[in-house]
Amino acid sequence: MKRGGKNLLMAHNFVNSFEWSLVGPFLPLFFYEIAHNSFFLLNLVNSLPSIVAVVMGLVWARISDAVGRRKPFVILSGLTGIATTFALAHVNNVYQLLMVRLAGVFTGSAGGAAFSALLAKTFKEKRGRYVGIYNALGLVGGIMGNVLSAYLYERLGMRGLLEVLAVGQAVPLAMVLAIEEEPEERKPLELSNILAKPKFPREFWRVYAVRSVLVLPGLFGGSVLAVYFVKYLGGSEQLWALVTAVCTLLGLSSIPYGELADRLGARKMFTLAGLGWAVLYAGYYLSNDPLTFAAFFIVPIWPAFHVTYQKVLMDLSDKSERASLFASERLVSTVYGLAVGLIAGYLADALSPRTLLAISSLLALCGAIVSYSLLKK
Repeated sequence: MKRGGKNLLMAHNFVNSFEWSLVGPFLPLFFYEIAHNSFFLLNLVNSLPSIVAVVMGLVWARISDAVGRRKPFVILSGLTGIATTFALAHVNNVYQLLMVRLAGVFTGSAGGAAFSALLAKTFKEKRGRYVGIYNALGLVGGIMGNVLSAYLYERLGMRGLLEVLAVGQAVPLAMVLAIEEEPEERKPLELSNILAKPKFPREFWRVYAVRSVLVLPGLFGGSVLAVYFVKYLGGSEQLWALVTAVCTLLGLSSIPYGELADRLGARKMFTLAGLGWAVLYAGYYLSNDPLTFAAFFIVPIWPAFHVTYQKVLMDLSDKSERASLFASERLVSTVYGLAVGLIAGYLADALSPRTLLAISSLLALCGAIVSYSLLKK
């Protein structure tokens, strides 16, 4: 893959993040109004397409691996996204909203794993470094879009914004079209292979076991942070908005973290991330005022984990069917997230937020121990 492919993918992430962040802050409100202010219907509209997407994503990934190409599937997904976004601007009830989203994921899911495979194939060398820069550019684009979103929302409304987004999505699509893809080996395209259960490299399960433990603090304690800051520590909503904005901005640390991931490897990076989260959640637990809490909250640990995990998946994809690996991982993560989310929701209601923060700190420490124990040097 030529260097131009790396630059095009970097620019693609910047533009795509910028455009979607123009509607991101207000899209949940738009869906909520369409769903007649019903959280149940809103969850239904969000959950059903997600389930269909991960299942269809695996099917499309198998086809992509058999064909040995990624671009056609990313392009199909991009065209579907344009059509779906334009259709969303004209839905009038929850049934239309659900049908549009369900129809969109059938072909829209073709691009998810294929795009990840294209990234892995393009970022063949110094993956940590390139993934770090790639994530940072997406973050910058997202921040810029969020800054403009309120201005455009007031003048165009949500439906107008969605129509503008549909047209604007032609730009990142054109960038994908301009990439010169090197085809990989073709394989027999048989229905039995497409519907076969997911296959993973042997090393995957050690990595995923580490990942499963490391995300527990966020799943359990992360859900109560905003409530704890405002309701228990007395912080204002405006201060919380500022703190989260600073935390998002410090996600630019993904660039140096990417360099470290190349040098230190997954074992050390995951262990450090677990120890870092253990300290942060202990800090949340011990904080007695909003400013102390904020000082811990803005410390950027999550980019270290995120960049490293992306790099490890790319490395594993070199030993497997690329797109199928990414799609299978998303399927497993979706099921895991739904199961743990139910438990986390119960504990959030049953325990005090402060107790949940202490548990999350211990879980993070367990994540560091599991990382050091399971992963090879």
